[in-house]
Amino acid sequence: MISIDNVHIRRLDLTLLIVFEMLLKKRSMSAVVAEMGLTQSAVSHAVGRLRSVFDDRLFVRNGAGVEPTARALLLGPPLAEALAAVRDATQIGRRFDPATAVRRFAIAAPDTVVATLASAVLARLAQAAPRCQIAFRAFSPESAAAAIVAGDADLAVGVFPNPPRETIGKPIAAETFGVVSRRDHPAIPGALDLDLYCALDHLLVSQDRDARGVVDMALAGLGRKRRIAATMPQLLLAFAAVSQSSAIITAPLSACRYAASLFPVTVHMSPLDIPGFELTLLRHRDGLADPAIQWLAELVTGALATERPEGN
Repeated sequence: MISIDNVHIRRLDLTLLIVFEMLLKKRSMSAVVAEMGLTQSAVSHAVGRLRSVFDDRLFVRNGAGVEPTARALLLGPPLAEALAAVRDATQIGRRFDPATAVRRFAIAAPDTVVATLASAVLARLAQAAPRCQIAFRAFSPESAAAAIVAGDADLAVGVFPNPPRETIGKPIAAETFGVVSRRDHPAIPGALDLDLYCALDHLLVSQDRDARGVVDMALAGLGRKRRIAATMPQLLLAFAAVSQSSAIITAPLSACRYAASLFPVTVHMSPLDIPGFELTLLRHRDGLADPAIQWLAELVTGALATERPEGN
């Protein structure tokens, strides 16, 4: 069953809303006629249809002009916002002016990438695109890629060894590994060697039941192993736990350095050779022609470079 709201909406068209917007600004029927290139009767007819839809006079004569009613003043902001959204939508794929655009973006990334990116991205957003909004979402690489395919995220940052065919990726940063311990760890008086590394308890960030990672494969190649005392769902939680325990964690070096800015921890060089990896910026192929998504990709790439000094 069609609701009364939908019946009213079906009686509207964009021209009526533009007439309403212009009349609210100009407060003059003749000014709207001149601005829009319509006849006096066409504008009068549009106002009559608006009054019927909203069941209100909306504008009353005041000398040579008109004055909006209280209802018209209340309708002004939401209708102006709706028109702005329509205008922005018609420009998708054509142009993007961040200074005036109103758009909501979504970025999917691991929690530590979100944390390191957020401050730089928000600073640039406030300066360059003050009416835009970014929703950061912490996802595993698999779910982040799925979000791109489904259209639930505009960009994803992470490691994507087998990205979906609907997506396209671009390497944006190289990563190595470091080790984090609590500050002034009593069992680590100086450099962290391999024997001490293997003797300490470890935390592992993993969503899998098999509590093993790339570190364990590197250790196995040396005929060594470590004891994983606990697994954690997110790196920031693991760093917080390490700062208050005797366990250590091996993690991407940029994340380790970020943790050192938040928690009382020490960052150590890894005592074993662990293969590095590349962070990739993933996006949907259908978004390649969208200048807004291209602008966002450049924003994220630049922000990530800002937050990662040379050598990270």
